[in-house]
Amino acid sequence: MQLFVVPQAKQPISAGSIQQGMIRLPLSLAIGFFAIGSGCDWRSASSPTQTVDPSKPAQTVALQRVMALGTLEPRGGILAVMAAPGDRVSKIYVEPGQDVAAGTVLMDLESLPARQLELSIAQTKLDEAKRRIAAERAAGEAKLQVARSSLKQAESKLSDAQKRFKDSKADGGELNLLKQAADLGQRRLRQLESASRDPARQRLVSENALDTEALKVSESQARYESALRDAQEAIDEGRFAVDSAEQEIRATELSLIAAEQSASLESLKQQIELLKFNVATSRLVAPTKGRVLRVDATIGTATGVSALMHMADTSNMVCVAEVNVADLSRVEVGQTATITSPALREPLRGKVHRIQSLIAAPTLASPYPMAAVDRYSADVVIAIDSDDSTSASRLIELQVDVEIKTGGSKESAKVASAAKS
Repeated sequence: MQLFVVPQAKQPISAGSIQQGMIRLPLSLAIGFFAIGSGCDWRSASSPTQTVDPSKPAQTVALQRVMALGTLEPRGGILAVMAAPGDRVSKIYVEPGQDVAAGTVLMDLESLPARQLELSIAQTKLDEAKRRIAAERAAGEAKLQVARSSLKQAESKLSDAQKRFKDSKADGGELNLLKQAADLGQRRLRQLESASRDPARQRLVSENALDTEALKVSESQARYESALRDAQEAIDEGRFAVDSAEQEIRATELSLIAAEQSASLESLKQQIELLKFNVATSRLVAPTKGRVLRVDATIGTATGVSALMHMADTSNMVCVAEVNVADLSRVEVGQTATITSPALREPLRGKVHRIQSLIAAPTLASPYPMAAVDRYSADVVIAIDSDDSTSASRLIELQVDVEIKTGGSKESAKVASAAKS
């Protein structure tokens, strides 16, 4: 079909026509603004006529549900995998959509080989220090064993010397006999000296006899004193040997302690723990089980404030709905909810799990241009049924429409009763 435009003859514009047009323009604008302000909806003219149940007023039916916007999210949230600044990605082991277990290696950074080498060197130093301490300990233990053996020998010698000294002073002992012999000689010498001074017996004692007896007494006394000194010296030597052995044991024990302290094993162990931490920061692993949602980095990407990867546990999905504060009193935990979107093949089902207490301006933009912009809302967490979690996990952070059935709440029943009356 062809359309033809037939030209019309130009007519002159009079001053009266211009004046009438200027009067009609404000009138048309006023009528348009009045229609908008009175809530006229152009969609109602084209929509089919709906049957209204007279027993259920429109206000009562509206109070049995709460409409809101929401987003599909994992219950545990989305984890952003990041790394400290100053490094670069060298290897990527996973792909988007891949399920991973906790501890699975996700990425390696360029600093990993150098840090692994530092850790290996520190571990080698620790092993060498342990072997050196073990060798020094073995030598010290052997030296300590010798010192303990010497101590036992010295104690044995001291005990023998003390026993011999005690036995020699007892009746029939060497010192006792020498003492008796010296005492006997001393008495005989005194008797001879007394006889030599007595005129009646003076002729019976000669000078040689006195000298001989005095010499015998001196010899007996000397042998006794020598034996006594020998016994005492044996005891002293035994005590000195015991003291020397005890000092050797103490010195060996102190050398073992000093060798362990000089090895600085604790500082090496702390250094190894620090290097292990550095290695761990150069190898990014999954903090929990879940699914890789997006890999934001490529080989060579510099680390910093941006996330390298996003992952989440998608086994439990929720819908976070932003419910207007005017409807919040009719929402209760346990109420059923229906979640719809053009991106979903079928509606999702769930139940209200938690109602957040923080009130704030909504973050989701309403698709309706006439929606109020100065409203406030609260987040209502809806646990999606397990049968629908798989479908929801394919469209994370999708903006959806949420319908919460509130017909059974006390507040809805109160308002509905007031509407009927």
